[in-house]
Amino acid sequence: VLKDVVVVLTWPLEKNEVVRWQGRPAPRCYLFRSWRSQLGVLAALLLLLVLLVLARQWQGSLLTLTVLQLLLAGALTLGPLRLIYLRLHWETVFYAVTDRRLILRSGYRKQIVSYPLRLVAQTVLHPYTDKLATIEVLFNDGRGLVLECLEEPRTCLRCLSSAAADPGGRQPPV
Repeated sequence: VLKDVVVVLTWPLEKNEVVRWQGRPAPRCYLFRSWRSQLGVLAALLLLLVLLVLARQWQGSLLTLTVLQLLLAGALTLGPLRLIYLRLHWETVFYAVTDRRLILRSGYRKQIVSYPLRLVAQTVLHPYTDKLATIEVLFNDGRGLVLECLEEPRTCLRCLSSAAADPGGRQPPV
């Protein structure tokens, strides 16, 4: 019997730095956040398959078959293959908020990128449901970062705002 697996991450922290929050995208949300476009791609994929079968039965020209096959390859790339890629990428995405930085770990090389919280200019919540949302973080230097599909996003928002308001890190972790 499989039980819930808890992922414990070791973050590269500076001296006396404290992790206030860590999380990762919710899996189903991360995969299906653009389900309407995926539905359109699926419809296009089915239509292209029907057209390809009809073109072969009616002995369509080589150009027609080639164009349909290229469109079919594009629909496969935007549809099922994209879902497979997102599922594999989801396993590598983690976020953390410390008393000094916002840290993102992603990719198969586990690349870590950090942003000082003193540069946070604004946070924007894009809710999917009451307990599921994406947080857009905008920085003073014009850069931005999107924390996709977080469960309980208000906890992360509280940590971002309290850590940015208290750069000395005197408040306890949430």
